[in-house]
Amino acid sequence: MKDIKETTCPCCGEGLLRPIKRDYAAAIGEGQTLRIPNIEMEVCDQCGEEILPLESARIVDAAIAEHTERLTPDDLRQIREQFGVDQTEMSEVLGLGGKTYHRWEKDSQYPSRSMGCYLRVLREFPDTFKWLRSRHWSRLKTRRAKDSIPTAAVP
Repeated sequence: MKDIKETTCPCCGEGLLRPIKRDYAAAIGEGQTLRIPNIEMEVCDQCGEEILPLESARIVDAAIAEHTERLTPDDLRQIREQFGVDQTEMSEVLGLGGKTYHRWEKDSQYPSRSMGCYLRVLREFPDTFKWLRSRHWSRLKTRRAKDSIPTAAVP
């Protein structure tokens, strides 16, 4: 294990963080836990808080991604390129924020499991993407906002 100097726990402020290597239990949603063996971490000797160094956090994230079949940034890029659109248009067609797909491809965020399923469906049935694209969701929202007329509250 790497030499990690002991520091005061940032959570309780009283205990010392001790370096250990043990199995890590990661919550993966729906009440499920994924056990990842031999993870280096620091544990507070007072409150028991576990703190993962960056490399351990990456190992845990990769294990969760594999277990939950999360789409990789490369998968996301390939799906988008299949439809010949840029990241902004992909976000608009899917009804997402303008930068969301960019963040997914840069691996700073990732799509939910349900969005991952949705994207796989689009990949397998490209006509569905064409239909979504033809709906012009973002333009409809903008047009509705411009055309909206305030209504009085009814008592």
